Formats: sequence, C-alpha cells, structure tokens
Amino acid sequence: MTALAYGAAVFVSAALVMLVQPLAGKTLLPAAGGTPAVWSTCLVFFQALLLAGYAYADRLARLPLRRQAALHLTLLALGATAAFALTGRADPDSIPADSEWPVGGLLAFLLVYLGLPFFALAPTSPLLQSWFRHASPNPYWLYAAGNVGSLLGLLAYPFLVEPRLTIAGQLTALRWGLVALLPLIALAAWRTRHATVPTLEVAGVPVPLRVRLRWLVLAALPSSWLMSATTHLTTDIAPVPLLWVGPLALYLLSFVVVFAAWPEPVRRAFGRATPMALVFLTVALVTGGTEPMALVAGLHLACFFAAALLCHGELAATRPAAARLTSFYLTLSAGGVLGGLFNALAAPVLFAHLGLVEYPLAVVLVALVRPGDTPLSFPKRDFAWCLGFAAVVAGLFAAVTHFVPPPPDTADAAEVLIARVAHAGLLFGLPAALAFGLVLRPVRFAVCLAVLFAAGAADAGPHGETLLRTRNFFGTLRVTRSSDGRYVRLVHGTTQHGQERLDEPLPPRPLMYYYATGPAGRALAKLPAPRRVAAVGLGVGALAAYSTPGSHWTFYEIDPAVVRIARDSGHFHSLQSPPGRVDVVLGDARRKLAAEPDGTFDLIVLDAFSSDAIPVHLLTAEAFALYARKLTATGVLLVHLSNRYLDLPPLVARLGAAQDPPFALKLDEDSPTDRERADGKFPSTWAVLARRPADLGALDRDPHFTALPVTPGPLWRDDFSNLADVWKRGE
Repeated sequence: MTALAYGAAVFVSAALVMLVQPLAGKTLLPAAGGTPAVWSTCLVFFQALLLAGYAYADRLARLPLRRQAALHLTLLALGATAAFALTGRADPDSIPADSEWPVGGLLAFLLVYLGLPFFALAPTSPLLQSWFRHASPNPYWLYAAGNVGSLLGLLAYPFLVEPRLTIAGQLTALRWGLVALLPLIALAAWRTRHATVPTLEVAGVPVPLRVRLRWLVLAALPSSWLMSATTHLTTDIAPVPLLWVGPLALYLLSFVVVFAAWPEPVRRAFGRATPMALVFLTVALVTGGTEPMALVAGLHLACFFAAALLCHGELAATRPAAARLTSFYLTLSAGGVLGGLFNALAAPVLFAHLGLVEYPLAVVLVALVRPGDTPLSFPKRDFAWCLGFAAVVAGLFAAVTHFVPPPPDTADAAEVLIARVAHAGLLFGLPAALAFGLVLRPVRFAVCLAVLFAAGAADAGPHGETLLRTRNFFGTLRVTRSSDGRYVRLVHGTTQHGQERLDEPLPPRPLMYYYATGPAGRALAKLPAPRRVAAVGLGVGALAAYSTPGSHWTFYEIDPAVVRIARDSGHFHSLQSPPGRVDVVLGDARRKLAAEPDGTFDLIVLDAFSSDAIPVHLLTAEAFALYARKLTATGVLLVHLSNRYLDLPPLVARLGAAQDPPFALKLDEDSPTDRERADGKFPSTWAVLARRPADLGALDRDPHFTALPVTPGPLWRDDFSNLADVWKRGE
C-alpha cells in the first residue's frame, strides 16, 4: 500500500509536468510564431525550474518529515491557486517577441504565467523518493515510475489532449490535477509518518567533487543532444509537425530503462556498441543525408537513444546511497540545465556563422564516454596518429573536390544520386572506415570524428557553395551558389526560401513558387490591380516584382536575418528597384496587421507556409477574421499552401467560409515540366479567397483555378488546433 501511494503521487506529478510544458509552448504561438526555438526556450525554462525545484527538495529533505510534508503541501496549494487564476489565452502584447533574440521576453512571460504551478510540481519526485527510502531499500525505482508518467503524459498530449481540449480545457485539467495530487501526497506522507529521518550529516560519506562533476557532464550531454537532434530533425531532415515528440520521448524512456532494470552486461554492451553507431551518424551528418527520410530520421533517433542510455546508464550505475538521493538529483538537474542553456543561449551566439555546431560537438563528446570511471589518456602516438588521419582526410578532400565535381542543376535524378554517392563515398567513406576501427581508443576515436565533421563543414553539399551563413533565434540561414554557378539561393534547413539567376540581367524575374506562368504569377496577373498589398513572409522578396507603379506593398517578416539578406546582403536584388513602392515591416505579421486600420488592403498574400513547419497561429479562425477586417470590401486573400505533409486547402476553405460575409476558395496546383524545373521553377499550391466572383476579375474565368467546396471538419482557433485533422493520407 505504501509503495502504491508513493508510485501514484510520483506518476501523477510527472504526468502533470508534461502537460504544462507543451501547454506553455502552445500558449506562446500567437506572439512568438512557430519556430523550433520557441520549444527550445520552453524546454530550457522548465529545466531551470526543475533545477530550482530539486534544490528546494534537497534543502527540505534536511527537515523532519512532518515539516517537509506541511511545507510541500502548502506549496502545491499555492500552485493550484495560481493555476485557477490563469486565463485561457495570454495577451500577445505582453510578450516582447519582435526582436532577433526574444528569449528574455519569452522567459519572463513563462515565469509569470506558469512559473508557480510548475515550481510546485518540480520537487515532488525527488522529495517523495527521499521520504520513501525509509520504507524501501531502493527508492530509485520511483524515478523510473516518474519518467513513465512523464513519457505517457508527453505521448498523450498530441494524440489525446490537444485534439480534444482547448487551452482553457487544458488549464482546467492542470488545475484539477494539482488538486488531486494534494491528497495523494498527503497519503504518502501519512504512510511514513512514523519514520525517523536521519540528518544528512550522519547519512554517509560525502560524494567526491570528481564524481559530482562526472554526473554533471553525463547529464548535460544527453540534454544538449536532445535539443540539437530536435532542431536538426525538424529543420534539416523533415519539418514534420510533432516530430519533436520523438527525441523527448526517447530521452524520458532512457531514464525509465536505466533506473528500473539495467543489468551490468547490458550496460557494458551498450558502452561498446554506441561508439560504433556514432560512425554511421557522423557520415549522415557530414554528407547532409536526408533521404530516405524515415531511414535517416530513424538513424538520428536510434543513435540519440543509444547515447542517452549510455550516459544515463553511467549515472544510474554510480548513484549514491539513498541518503544522498536529493543531492544526486540536484546535480543531474544542473547538468540538464547546463546542456539546455548551452544550446538555447550560448551556441547561437558562439556559432552564429557556423550553423548547428552543437550537434557534432555532442557526438564527439559522447564518443569519449565509456562504462566505468576509466581516466582518458592521450599518449604521443595518438597525437601522431590523429595528425596522419587529418592529412588523409585533407588529401581526399582536395582530390575529390578536383576530380569529382558535383552534378549541374540540369542533371536528372539518377545522375545526381550517382554523383552524390560517389562524392560522399570517396570523401567520407574511407575515413569513416578508419575511424570505425578505433572505437576502443576513446580519445583517438573522438578526434577522428571531429576531423570528419570539419571536412563535412568545408564540403559544399547539395545546395552548393555557402556564400553567407547567419544564425539567430529563428534558425540558421544560408546563402548558397549552385554548383553550376547559375543560381544564388536562400536556404533554411532543407527548405529553399528563394533564388535568383546569376546569368540574367537585373531586375531578377520571379522563380521557384513565384514564376509568372505558375499559380502565383497567374493570380497576380489576372486579379484586379491592387493598390495596397500586405504580404506575410518575405523570403528574398520575389513577389515585389509583381508590384506596379502607384501600388504600395508591405512585407511582414518576423526574422531580422531574412530582411538583412533580402535587402542588404548584395546577393539578392528583388527589393532594389521594384516597380511600385515596397516597405518591409519587421515583426510577427499577425501582431503588425492588427495595428493597421481596418479596410486598408486590396490584397493580402499569406506566404508563410512554404516550409512544412507551418506557423499555426496564422491559420486560425481569429487570424482569418483579422485578415477579413483589414481587407477592403472587395479585397482578396492569396494563400500559398504548398506542404509535403499537411493537406491545408480544406482547412483554409472552412476558415474562409466561417467569415461574415463568407469567402469562397479557388485552388490552383501546378507541377512544372522538367524544362521548367531546370529553369528554377518549383511545384506549388496556391488558393484565392474572395467574397464574390466579381472580386476576382479575370481570374474567375481562369480554368487553372477551380472552386474547392467546403467539407465538414473542425476549425482551428487560437485555443485549439489539431495537426492530425489535416495530415495527408498515406504520409
């Protein structure tokens, strides 16, 4: 009965922790956009609060049990009271997110909005384990139970909670969950009310500083890798919504495995196998491999899980006596915070012009981890060997770059595949095989992986030579020149956001999704000539070519780096001398549009969805009501809906039909010919929404644009959205 009471309390508290975190991220969306950095910021914030909670538990554990129970129940009651005071939706204007580094504003908002309820939950698991050590010789199994609760809470959110509950409903669940937790903790405390709690001063030999530092590093590495892998998967592999769930679920599962049952032979086996797996991951990273998507994503997830098991397995194997339990968890939490802070705050500044360096860095450091506490050595012969390895890689790089040129953009898919396999095999295959043979020498092996990563950074890759690279809160942007020298491109992850021809006179003609004979070009040519246009999303400013003398176009762009690259870098020229007046407004488009007078625009172009990770807050009923107010009585919406994974047109049709008066939707999906693709044109899907057919002008008679009927289905709102509703069948 005692074990059940403790297990239930720890399980429920951990599940509530996992409800608070995605709830916070969802609450931030209307103000901060849908960037992966928002999730990273939330993760760091909650890691920091967990650290504060664990420090609180460590201090509280020094008091008599009854005082501990009274104080913690009081804290939980305050947290529940604060949760009942929360509103269902935060005021976007309370979050100063319109800057290049809005982290401070986001953290301040989270602290005020959800800080007290989360802090009340944070110390519950270590505190109850410290109580339970007087009823069981092994209280650490409760840590596994808590992570099971966290794991189930995490998986339940996107598949059970989000599809069924609004933000107000989720807050209600949090409130009553906190209320339900109070009697569970009171019951657990009552079951051990007669226990005599020894003070920590007589509870055993203090843990050496060297051991604590090792705990700190072993906790920091998986935390850093978690955020790195999540960022890489959601930007460079596939911007698939909800893909962030996978790494975090595996991170939690690793704690469950190692603290519940992790036999010594298995621990040793993982210690030998994980470094070998890192070789394959290194090759995937340095070659920029993304296809087949499922296989590559699976490799990243499998290697992360193996690394987490390795590091967390070492933590579980070296955990102290139960009397030092709260101090142990405090150190683990501090390591997690350090790893998260490094990725969220330090790395974007330190590696501003280098990209996602923290991911390779985590791989190299994990390569040094082995079971046991064996000191690392680096004899002189290892130094000489590493210099030789670097010389081999440098020689191969020079030879391959000279004799195996990348395929031109006009090559067909088979030629491109053969050329890339040959290029990657020669440049990275042989060095990877040599590194594979050195897994038993940790330092030598880690240095070889670092050399491979350096070679990969110098390789041009499939997008061509990097001319400029910059990084901020919103991600890493690159300006590249194609291998045949015909194009300059703006690339974010694996998504191109614009390109221009270098072998044609200025001004540049629109390419990619915006070419004149495609849906966007046809629409802008046949719609009644607009005088005032709002364009959400800038890219390289290709749409500015469709402005006309006397017209006024305003582009809204949330990322300052995109504005600098499109307007000031000298690589792109669409904004240099457009036919009409063109202004660029920095900030979240929804917030900036709200400040414009109603009835201002003849046309609003929504072009924030060409990347598959869509900003959900721009596709809600409240957002479309805002667009309708800002349009003139005859105004039109032009929406770019290209997406590999989500079927957005039916949702947009419902959103348009819900307005008063309703908007009807016409859709054009275009797939360029091979000749057009060689000319820089991409397939795209565009929708036009208008109140009346007459508002479309000549476009109403264009056979390419066909009416899309409104189908039954839920409407997304600011407090409710479910990506499963629009997931493409078979994806």
